[in-house]
Amino acid sequence: MRLPSLLSAMALLALTPGRLRAEEAQGEVRAKAEPAPTPRNFGNLRVGGSTANGNGRPELCLELSPVSFLSVEGCGTGSGFLHGDPEPEVAHFRAKLRLLSFDAEGWGTLQPFLAAGMAEAQVGEDDPGFQFNGTDARRVSTTGPEMGVGLRFLRPLASGFELVGDFNLGMAWLPHAPELVKPQDTWLPSASLSFGVGF
Repeated sequence: MRLPSLLSAMALLALTPGRLRAEEAQGEVRAKAEPAPTPRNFGNLRVGGSTANGNGRPELCLELSPVSFLSVEGCGTGSGFLHGDPEPEVAHFRAKLRLLSFDAEGWGTLQPFLAAGMAEAQVGEDDPGFQFNGTDARRVSTTGPEMGVGLRFLRPLASGFELVGDFNLGMAWLPHAPELVKPQDTWLPSASLSFGVGF
């Protein structure tokens, strides 16, 4: 082997480990620069509270998301199902349209949304069904449209599960609420906060 070829081979061997370390470092930098994937939440169950409920019971929310940007949920204290408490309660049934999704600097993902649906106000023991054109026979419940805005928080846990937080501000229009046995306002604002686990 000629001397120049031998020197070239030795130089190549000497530079190879350094070049490999540099390529590894560049790969790590690229991995850190790439944003973490947005968690895809298919469904969650949350527990919290709402200003619309006067029975002192926690509000339960079940949310299902058939597509990544749209979900449907039902929230209430479980009146007529889990308990028969006659104190005032409002149940919410709404669709939620996700507007954005952005990383909260390592804390998790924040997702603002718009919500639209219906709210059922009751001031006595709940009867089955919804009353849009008045009140039920006992005048203890009525239903109307509701709009809202909110913010969802997602933080990955393990094995595909996420911690889910939800803050919601809503306004329901209940034109027959003054006709209830315990008259209520036609416009019903509400604020709710709940936390739970989703997948």
